[in-house]
Amino acid sequence: KMSLSMQVRRKMTVSHLITLQMAWVVVILITSQFHCANSLLFAPHHTQRHLFQSTKPYSNPISIRLRLSQRRRSDLSNSNESNVHEPGPEGIRLNKVFKATHSRREADKLIESGRVSVNGEPVVTKGGMKVIPFRDEVSLDGTIIRGWEKMNAINAIHTDNVDDVYGAVNGNNRDDLLNTSSFEYVKYFKPLGVTCTTDWKIKGNIIDSIRRDGYNPRHRVYPVGRLDKETSGLIVLTSDGRMVNAVLRGDRKQPKVYKVMVNGRLEEEDLQQLRDGIVIRTVAQRKGKTEEENTLVARTKPCDVERIGPSSCRMTLVEGRNRQIRKMMEGIGFRVVKLHRVEFMGIHLAGKDGVLERPGDWAHLDEDEMLLVENAIRLAEEDN
Repeated sequence: KMSLSMQVRRKMTVSHLITLQMAWVVVILITSQFHCANSLLFAPHHTQRHLFQSTKPYSNPISIRLRLSQRRRSDLSNSNESNVHEPGPEGIRLNKVFKATHSRREADKLIESGRVSVNGEPVVTKGGMKVIPFRDEVSLDGTIIRGWEKMNAINAIHTDNVDDVYGAVNGNNRDDLLNTSSFEYVKYFKPLGVTCTTDWKIKGNIIDSIRRDGYNPRHRVYPVGRLDKETSGLIVLTSDGRMVNAVLRGDRKQPKVYKVMVNGRLEEEDLQQLRDGIVIRTVAQRKGKTEEENTLVARTKPCDVERIGPSSCRMTLVEGRNRQIRKMMEGIGFRVVKLHRVEFMGIHLAGKDGVLERPGDWAHLDEDEMLLVENAIRLAEEDN
């Protein structure tokens, strides 16, 4: 049996332990409340309001901190998702062509009535049809609609001043219209196997390719012209719809320089035939027309051809017929084994900011290259 003194000491020890445990609980609760108040103090206003509205009186501070943490993670996740650019189908909706003069519903009624034509072909249903600014020609009752391309190009400037927009369209504010700083311009070393389309449903499209190579555009970008899937080298991408019209249409077509290797020895007479022009058959890629209507059998325009090896040459073209170089070589009995573009409209793979050495390399256009772009756009605007 324990003595009385031992029993007293044992009770005191148990009492001290209980007191110590209670003290620790009090400290934990006070610390939790302090941290929770701190978190709420520095939380965004909408987060504080959400927490106070959704919590009941006398809610556990620890549960409040947990909800705050979850809310912040959710906000961060939503923010990251909103910054992801999902590529959409190419072009803009046809009814936007009429946005300066008609409401969306009125424009849809015009289209459904059959009064609207795209590239000479009547459109009989709205159906979400899309048109490409500076590429497609839109008519109403046979009259070509002017200025809609500029209107949609100006939208990318994100101006809130309607007077500035209409002033630029009417030619009163051309400096604002030429503001290339609002758009994106990059040059890209296109790898073999990449298709020059913005259609994200097509595997190996150029937008997915350049994204994988590290370029994340702020706006929707398009390739200026095309390179065959089997062709590598320089291609320019931009969000400025004016550039396509300025460098690929009519008399404004810009020179393109290629290095070509074939499966045999090129004689001087072969090179001269290429310079003088070869009769080839090409099929244009125009929507709404039959293959026969899109087929052209004609001699190619004279071009510069320079030998760079027994089986290779350097060709400078202004024309842009489909698979033109390959068909020209077939016309004199050769097959192209390698085709690589090194220059377009004076823009090279090499520039002030370095050289695009490997497939997948890309760079923003430098100052000299941007001057070439601006001059081309200015000349095209003056012609219009």
